[in-house]
Amino acid sequence: MNHLNEITTHSQKLPESLQKEVLDFICFLEDRYSFKPITQQLTDEEIEQACGILQAPHGITLEQMDEAIKKRGGSL
Repeated sequence: MNHLNEITTHSQKLPESLQKEVLDFICFLEDRYSFKPITQQLTDEEIEQACGILQAPHGITLEQMDEAIKKRGGSL
């Protein structure tokens, strides 16, 4: 007997109120460990953004970056 069958067999023996508690616990575990199925297909752009592969609309030099940081009171 696999775990799913065992869960079903044992939960069927419980009163309905406790069956609801078991279901709530399973939902809690799904939320806690993010075991939710992917319900939509991500676009390539969304995947790139999620992975940190972003492109700036324009480029700047390291000197320009350093100057902007200094203007805000920081340093490299």
